[in-house]
Amino acid sequence: MGDPATGTVTLHLTEPDPELPYKLAVPHASILPKGAPPKDAGTTPIPTTGPYTFASYDPNRALKMVRNPYFKQWSRDAQPEGYPDEIDETFGLTVESEVTAVENGQADWVFDPPPTDRLNEIGTKYASQAHVNPLTAFWYLAMNTNLAPFDNLKARQAVNWAVDRDAVVRQYGGQNLAAPVCTVLPPGFPGHVDTCDYTKGGGSTWKAPDLQKAKQLVQESGTAGAKIGVVVTDDEVNKSIGEYVQSMLNSIGYRATLKPISGNIQFTYIQNTKNKVQISLSSWYQDYPAASDFLDVLLSCASFHPGSDSSINISGFCDKKVDAQMQQALAAERTSMSKANTLWGQVDQAVMEQAPVAPLITPKLIDFTSKRTGNYQFSKQFYMLVSQLWVK
Repeated sequence: MGDPATGTVTLHLTEPDPELPYKLAVPHASILPKGAPPKDAGTTPIPTTGPYTFASYDPNRALKMVRNPYFKQWSRDAQPEGYPDEIDETFGLTVESEVTAVENGQADWVFDPPPTDRLNEIGTKYASQAHVNPLTAFWYLAMNTNLAPFDNLKARQAVNWAVDRDAVVRQYGGQNLAAPVCTVLPPGFPGHVDTCDYTKGGGSTWKAPDLQKAKQLVQESGTAGAKIGVVVTDDEVNKSIGEYVQSMLNSIGYRATLKPISGNIQFTYIQNTKNKVQISLSSWYQDYPAASDFLDVLLSCASFHPGSDSSINISGFCDKKVDAQMQQALAAERTSMSKANTLWGQVDQAVMEQAPVAPLITPKLIDFTSKRTGNYQFSKQFYMLVSQLWVK
């Protein structure tokens, strides 16, 4: 509840939640006025706090932000004052045109990821203007553990052995934009442990696929020859990765077809068990820096809701033993995040033994800025801090 007189907001918890500060810091946890509409407000901004205010906004053309005369910095860590007097964002250019505009000094930042065919140019001629940051995220194949053939553990393990993560890196745009991963928790994230159960020759990091091992597991599982539909979004990057996955599945003994669908519906479509999706390409980006935001959210029994478009546990994975480990880790957070993260690392390894997903890559983000900008700052939560750029 809130007190308008003091600006105080009081939260009443039914039980301790050590992750509450993280949850309050995510963008979609913004505190709004009591009279804010419960639906999309369209192009009418809802009053809030911050160093800038909307001067004008046309969703098809441009957004202009100017300094908020009522803003006073009360905590630099929480919300710093901005440097630019005005921030202008224009929409409608192709990404190729965006890159060229920054190169020519006509714009200061490219919002979209630079296209692959411009990366060499950006990384050489304009290297001082390129800022590369690994994201706390992962792309993965979600396998339906309640539908053939992936209701069979060996079939799921076969996919993990067979997938060439370097090939996926190339399809995504190369080493400048991605790195192969073996675990659900991204490298450098709380709870992450360098381990790789499915790499040729063994080791703690991924080296190469083992197609022979994968083919053997397919035969042992009795699922050879099964028809499999691979669901991906219909953009070029996802389709190219999907084509590779289709080829990989065929090479180990399945009969796979690619099913690209609109990105507007793909995420809800692959979640709903009514659509009988066997395997799909998906991704997850951190909401806040806690291992539970990956493992508990994506793979707990509580996150599986049959027949719902909002069943974020796309694999339908529900292992009572692993779930108990998750609950133990969540309980440990109340007294020691260090101990909890150790437990989360063990949960990650237990999940990968059951292989409901095949982690593929962790993506990187390239921010391409103009020569006249400085003070580049990057947040794993909010990405480039536009308000902190200096413009000469």
